[in-house]
Amino acid sequence: MNPTERTLQVLEYIMAAGPGPLKQVDIARDCGLPPATLNRIIRTLSDWGYLFRTSEKYVVRNFRLDRNVPMSDVYLAKLDETMRALSKRLNVSAEVVVVAGHELLWHSKTEYPDPNVVIRASVGFRRSLYELDVLSQLYLSRFEWDEVEARFFTDGFFETPRKRGQTSTSFTATRVKALLSERRRDVFAADLQGNHVGIRRFATVIQDPDGKFLHLLALAEPAEKTCAPIEEYQDALLKARTELSELVYQESAAARLQPKYHVMPMRGG
Repeated sequence: MNPTERTLQVLEYIMAAGPGPLKQVDIARDCGLPPATLNRIIRTLSDWGYLFRTSEKYVVRNFRLDRNVPMSDVYLAKLDETMRALSKRLNVSAEVVVVAGHELLWHSKTEYPDPNVVIRASVGFRRSLYELDVLSQLYLSRFEWDEVEARFFTDGFFETPRKRGQTSTSFTATRVKALLSERRRDVFAADLQGNHVGIRRFATVIQDPDGKFLHLLALAEPAEKTCAPIEEYQDALLKARTELSELVYQESAAARLQPKYHVMPMRGG
């Protein structure tokens, strides 16, 4: 590895290990680095304020490091190929949606084949997770309810109106819990009616081998369009999900180092 890769390896290791003090000797051993090399990396990170050195032996992180789509350029190339194939086959816009804080973030998409159709959610578009459509439900249902309660104001979720001029519908925490519980086993979801701007979506969730959420893969089209059988969208998305999951597994098995222990599970923001 070059110096940049070694530094990134150390940063990923420290981030994954949690917020507690870490022994430098453990970092060097688990990352396969000579102590002198690790000392140089630690000194630089400490000088820049990313680490606190509690002694000559221990460090505590003072940073957060997380990738919206924690995959390689090989995976992203496969994702782009998959989106284009879905868009061409089903005559839809294909979208990759990640999570940033309490928002859904449109990471990438293919344009809708008909240039006269405008889908407002372009690359970089953000939308609150509190808007409890099928995308939010698929993501939030990956968590146990106590985790949702810890991270969100559970009386703040709502449904946007289906037609312009109508008001949003608020959900009670009890209703949100029931909706997410019903969705928990699902890996495919569809909104056939469409949202308030006339766009309907079909979506699946992509996870890593440990069950950690990576991103959503969605198909978008005008709700007024004559819909193909829902099984066609579902089969296409689930086939894509299987292929992407296989690549995720291959990369996870071959690539990144994991700490020997975790002081505290990561709770992403």
